[in-house]
Amino acid sequence: MSSLPKSPSQANKIAGQQTYKKLWRAPASRGKWFWLLGSGALYLFLFAWSAYAIHNGQDAEPALDPFRIFGICAFALVLLSASYSLRRRFVRALPGKVQNWLWMHTWLGIITILVALLHENYAYITHDFVQGAGDLIQAKAGPAALFALIFLVLSGITGRLLDQWQTRRLAHEAATNGVGIVQGVKERITLLEETVERLCAGKSAPFKEYCIDHLAQTRPAPNAASHLATRQAALPSGERHDFQRAAEALRERTNLLGSLHRQQAAQLFMHRWRTIHIVLASGALLIISYHSIMELLITVFHVLPAE
Repeated sequence: MSSLPKSPSQANKIAGQQTYKKLWRAPASRGKWFWLLGSGALYLFLFAWSAYAIHNGQDAEPALDPFRIFGICAFALVLLSASYSLRRRFVRALPGKVQNWLWMHTWLGIITILVALLHENYAYITHDFVQGAGDLIQAKAGPAALFALIFLVLSGITGRLLDQWQTRRLAHEAATNGVGIVQGVKERITLLEETVERLCAGKSAPFKEYCIDHLAQTRPAPNAASHLATRQAALPSGERHDFQRAAEALRERTNLLGSLHRQQAAQLFMHRWRTIHIVLASGALLIISYHSIMELLITVFHVLPAE
């Protein structure tokens, strides 16, 4: 007679739920505070420089120093923030934890918007508002670059919040389903299916029919144990014990199917959002790079004539 593999005990499940936060909490990172303080200090320095220049009668023109320097600084910060993707996907040998690089990516992205606003003296936000689509391509697509930068950072922050939300869902499922992450759930489901198939060997047609019908389900069904007592009563007395064991295995399989599909849905959501964000971020980065490179060629290297 085949034996049903034991599922995790109720005590282990309760213990897993109680230690859920401790087990799945991301480790603290000093880089979070380092990059926050560093970014804040940089912005305060540039802001004080801007206020000093305006106080001394300097015109707040993007083509004049120090406002031109602010624009160069903003472009450098954009490239430095974008290096996170390089570290995470391509050059993993770069020093530092990915988590620290992520905090750098986050805080520098936020500060970059503020530095870009200093470069434009808050144009298009507090004055000289964009009146039409044609205004976006003025000054070598300066307004378009500013709004692309704002959109890029806001979409990144939104993605970070969504990522944390879905990660918590995955962690909750892994901590409460009694098995763990997707791979472990799949292995447990396979083991349960093999157990049910062994229990079906040599049994009556109603026994096999019940098991085959439930094994054919690829998604959790609320009626997985429907008419269980009726089916069991109709079976020969010698098969009832094995039928009970098979029914228990099928119930556990149904619960794990639900957890599996919820974890897979969360993973798919995260993957799709990251793909969308990468595509949109690439477009925004092209606009920002076009404006920055054109301004460098005109006002710094004097390769192109000024309009």
